[in-house]
Amino acid sequence: MPRICVKVSEKESVAIEAYAMMCEESTSELMLKIVIQEITFMKNDTSKKLEAYEYNMMIPIDISDYDEAKIIEANYNKIREIIGLKKINIYGDRHD
Repeated sequence: MPRICVKVSEKESVAIEAYAMMCEESTSELMLKIVIQEITFMKNDTSKKLEAYEYNMMIPIDISDYDEAKIIEANYNKIREIIGLKKINIYGDRHD
């Protein structure tokens, strides 16, 4: 089976591995799914989603929309911090 290799920095490796764990995927499987979704515009084409290429950040069930949003924001900010980017506030501090 063909293999594709890419050099990444230590920070990039840690960030990718952390995100893969958040999605409960192996690093290589997550990277494959992300690349295939990107190069096929699959993420934006709701009619052609293929389960084999889907991935999602795992979030507890039965929590409020606000709590879910804050968990997602915290996870993205964890990755951003590893890479050396500023934290972001995606969802604001409003309660729904």
